[in-house]
Amino acid sequence: MKVSLSWLREFVPIELGAEELAERIDARGIKVEGIDRPWNDLEGVVVATVTDVRDHPNSEKLCLASVDAGDGPVQVVVGIRNMAPGDLVPWAKPGSRVPLLDEPLGSRSLRGEMSNGMLCSPRELAISQEHETGILILPHDLTPGADLKTALGLDDALLDIEVEPNRPDFLSIYGVARETSSILGLPLAEPDADLEDDAERADAVAPIELRAPDGCPYYLARILRGASRGTTPIRAQARLTAAGMRPVAPIVDATNYAMLELGQPLHAFDLDRLAGPGIVVRRADAGEGLVTLDGIERELIDEDLLICDLEKPVALAGVMGGRSSEVSGETTDVLLEAAHFTRTGIIRTARRLDLHSEASHRFERGTDPEGVERAARRGAALIARWTGARVLRGAAQAGGPPDRRWVSMRASRATALLGYRVASSDAVAVFDALRMRHREDADVVEVEVPGYRVDIEREVDLIEEVVRIQGYEGVGATIPRSPAPGGLPAAYAFARRVRDALVRAGLREAKPLPFASEEDLALMGDGDAIPLANPLRAEEAWLRTSLLPGLLRTVGRNQRWGSGTVSIFEVGVIFRAGDPAEERRHVGFVHCGAAGEGWAADDRMLDVLDARGTLESLLGDVGAESWSLGEPLAGPFHPGRSARVLLGDEPVGVLGELHPRIATSLDIEGRVAVAEVRLDPLRAAAARAFQLVEVPRFPPVRRDLAFVVPAGVSAGALRAILDDAGGALLDRSTLFDVFEGGAIPEGRKSLAFALEFRAADRTLTDDEVEPVVVAIVDRARSELGAELRA
Repeated sequence: MKVSLSWLREFVPIELGAEELAERIDARGIKVEGIDRPWNDLEGVVVATVTDVRDHPNSEKLCLASVDAGDGPVQVVVGIRNMAPGDLVPWAKPGSRVPLLDEPLGSRSLRGEMSNGMLCSPRELAISQEHETGILILPHDLTPGADLKTALGLDDALLDIEVEPNRPDFLSIYGVARETSSILGLPLAEPDADLEDDAERADAVAPIELRAPDGCPYYLARILRGASRGTTPIRAQARLTAAGMRPVAPIVDATNYAMLELGQPLHAFDLDRLAGPGIVVRRADAGEGLVTLDGIERELIDEDLLICDLEKPVALAGVMGGRSSEVSGETTDVLLEAAHFTRTGIIRTARRLDLHSEASHRFERGTDPEGVERAARRGAALIARWTGARVLRGAAQAGGPPDRRWVSMRASRATALLGYRVASSDAVAVFDALRMRHREDADVVEVEVPGYRVDIEREVDLIEEVVRIQGYEGVGATIPRSPAPGGLPAAYAFARRVRDALVRAGLREAKPLPFASEEDLALMGDGDAIPLANPLRAEEAWLRTSLLPGLLRTVGRNQRWGSGTVSIFEVGVIFRAGDPAEERRHVGFVHCGAAGEGWAADDRMLDVLDARGTLESLLGDVGAESWSLGEPLAGPFHPGRSARVLLGDEPVGVLGELHPRIATSLDIEGRVAVAEVRLDPLRAAAARAFQLVEVPRFPPVRRDLAFVVPAGVSAGALRAILDDAGGALLDRSTLFDVFEGGAIPEGRKSLAFALEFRAADRTLTDDEVEPVVVAIVDRARSELGAELRA
């Protein structure tokens, strides 16, 4: 929200500069992100009187104007001829600067005629984006020679305020002014909404019927007749532009100006284009259509709220008006709408139609039902002043604002929460400053909550108001009186442990969104996904059942951006349909690209063995033992380079390379090695504590054993037997060769292991090692049919 300091001063007599004011209010809860000065580059432009306008002798499009700023007439070449002698115009004399140009202006010849500076349009002065309307004609009460920035109040600063979702009252100049007056202890002026009512009654022209009071509990309309084209005042145009809104025409500008000022959206209908008399607020019929102001026909559902005349819909309530009733330059009679719409209905409609406006932004967060009548009156007063329209007496309305709520606060509870003494009198002083009615009974203060404070619902909200207005610096740093256990829950602590292990292994953490498309579900072969009722993207309409699709999309995106080697992981939650739905925490990682860079690096690509190494490093880091790789995988995996991950006999995850065809379909180049493991069984199997052992002091005894085994026996199964049969003396077993063919019979293969035997207290002898080797060979023969290869 851009808040003009000069606009703020119309309600609060602030003498502080922009920087000091920003510091004061930021410390009390109005978060100021920055200070803008949109007309900082406007220098040296003055008010000048047009004394003569004539044709350019050498151009049909250009003309010559003589202007006088008090030092005599000066010639300027002008590209558009909308000024006349006697008009006051902005003259950017030589040496001056305007926001639209980077360099100072000078004198130059244009088609043989000298032009001393330029006459400025609203766009060149950053007052509006309009350029075709020509040179800006200034009000006649300005003084020739006066500095334009000062004369029009453009020497202004804008406070860029971040509005939290629970403080929609800060989406208006008056809301910020009201809070600022409480913080600084200054008086607050009311908006100028004086108007003269006409004798004709508004409720006789357009009676209101509420058929959906659950969506619109309060609707009010003011009627204006006899509006002329008029002109929006220059200062109002400048304020609208600075706030990010485009000045259009006086009637529309007045509604936007009042909305920015008071926070209540208004909408103007061309009364002559309404089938009346009357306005009906109702729900849409399923399939009903409405062409909105942006020219798009919207198909509606029965949840959408409509503003209708007696024949058709004319606006999508709280979101956008309809094209059929739009005001134009020909509009003379106006129905000005001010209403209170419930938040949830506006949110659903705006999100479903992907149609967001300044009005819906405010209604979604909550507007003040008590401010409807005041905003309508202010908007009608502005339209009347800017167009000469007359305002009909009273308002056509139905419904009304709800009764105010009362919320109580105990001073003793505030003391306990804030850590310093809060007396009832202290709380009363705060609520006086905030202009909230209250009543006091010993320790309890009851506060009447005004309609604009949608954030105050319970006792702790009032306590927050006390500390906010008193100042957060009053809250000291104290040690809790009772010790708290603290720490992370075990599941979160283990997830952090897993993250740290993968970071140490050289991977980077990724955070994809937890949504999946139908292609993602088909990739992993999952059919029990949970659909989303209101997805952020239509193509990602499910909660994910695996971490791998999101990681694979991240790999593809990185490759498209030029990152050839990608090693990433995620620790996150997947979802499964059920009664109730199930959430599981998984870890997944992906390797893709070259194994290294530079002259000394291996000239190879990352593959499933690298993924196995990462998995082994992870499981070793967390102390999970008795893990192995099971049968090959199908689906998206390469059948010869994949396996199920087992803890004991329980399947807990997958490891493997993607099938090349799948990688190509995902626009990923090269081999892609992936793994995904469930964390809960991994945490159950992880070591609670680690035992440190001495670095070996005695050398090992090495034996190389080659076993001929059936072709279906895995190296992991044989290694498990070797490790178990070798007992305490077997320190390490490493597979170093796999061979088939030659002298090896068909249907069998050779698996060669390097075994290291070691004792902690002595150097082993061959006589001590030999019985262990015999036991290993016997065990492999009896359980796997293995024969020792000669």
